Amino acid sequence: MRDQEKDSLADIADGLADRTRTLLRALDRQDRLETAQVFVGWLAGAREDDRLSDAVREMLLRALKVASDPVNFQILERLDPIDSVELPVLMDHTGLGRVALSERVHDLVQTGLAAREMIGDQVRSTSLASGFLTVVREISCQASEQLEVELRPQASDG
Repeated sequence: MRDQEKDSLADIADGLADRTRTLLRALDRQDRLETAQVFVGWLAGAREDDRLSDAVREMLLRALKVASDPVNFQILERLDPIDSVELPVLMDHTGLGRVALSERVHDLVQTGLAAREMIGDQVRSTSLASGFLTVVREISCQASEQLEVELRPQASDG
């Protein structure tokens, strides 16, 4: 496995762990505040069985589903992990209206692929998005190169 592929997978794993950790901690905090005792201790118990790996897998599959949408992918390609992008810029880039774009950005944020800054209504990408984009580009490049070789016209033997 090449270094870039390792870095991409590490970015995906880091971003996925960050998002899942945030969700699990929020659920744990909620469980301790609620009067119902049904889920109290759920997080501690989740460490002892497959619930954490199940949660991570579910988050990964959800993120892949959201990121693989062509319009969402277009949004992700425009985002940067450091410099936030304002929603009007994304509206121009995608041709979407404010409501439709806001919903898509919300989906990206919920899956950990983007982070939204409420001040200035700006969006930036995350390590999860960076890793996903790199993997998609690398696979696309390798498949294209393979097709170019396989579909190259054969020299006639005369």
